[in-house]
Amino acid sequence: MKLISKILLVIAIINTGILSAQETTTGEAIIHDPAAKNNVLIIPFESKMYFSDIDGDLSQKNEMNFHEIKAMFRAELDKNLFISLKEYFNPLSFYAMEQEVVQKELTYIYSSIGYKYQIIEPEVVEKETPAKKLFNKIKPKEKEKEPQEATIQNGEIISEVDNHEKFMNTVITNDNLIPNLNKTYESTYYVFINQLDIKKSADDAYKAAENQYKREIKVHYTIINSNTKEVSSGAIISRFNSSESDINKIIKIHFPLIAEKITQKLVAPTLQAE
Repeated sequence: MKLISKILLVIAIINTGILSAQETTTGEAIIHDPAAKNNVLIIPFESKMYFSDIDGDLSQKNEMNFHEIKAMFRAELDKNLFISLKEYFNPLSFYAMEQEVVQKELTYIYSSIGYKYQIIEPEVVEKETPAKKLFNKIKPKEKEKEPQEATIQNGEIISEVDNHEKFMNTVITNDNLIPNLNKTYESTYYVFINQLDIKKSADDAYKAAENQYKREIKVHYTIINSNTKEVSSGAIISRFNSSESDINKIIKIHFPLIAEKITQKLVAPTLQAE
């Protein structure tokens, strides 16, 4: 299936679940479901913020090129977040808009943000083996470090290298971004998908316990409210067997788990505020 066909299919799926129309920053009309409590705008990751060292295997197994693989992961992550958020909020997706409009909107958003690496303890959305649990119980705690800045040189992200787990956080560099988005989308929250990594797991203890290396999906996210305050940020990791290269199976099994984890980060503070 060609790239355009895949994206159109994802857009059609998302459109069937949308209960309201949306305008853009250059639009004129905005119509939202009056019964919806909070609008949540999903912002997909920038094209340059996708990193994978298994695309060769994925390409061969699924007969897709690298651009199609990245586009499919991007669209399906958006779709799964939309489905997960819909239980609690009124989610808004750029995949429900015309492509010309989407390009203008996302160009404005991406030009209004920056990225910063921060040290974290990532969440893993899978059941731990007994050996893994024992390792986590006895391993010494790492001393916390200050967040590290990342810079972009020649289109590439450059950062200080160390052995600590990091995630890529979104930083608002344009003070007018959220106020302008508020006028357009009337959203209470903005879910930024900052980066998507798909790679071989570097967890040696996990490797030893399973007697094979694992692959992992790592989704970096930041949730910001309409007052430009950060609600939550971090990374969700889901691991799968090194022999699995079926992109549809990977998405079907892991993306709903990751989307639900991110949704719960938003649901918890919302319930507390009520």
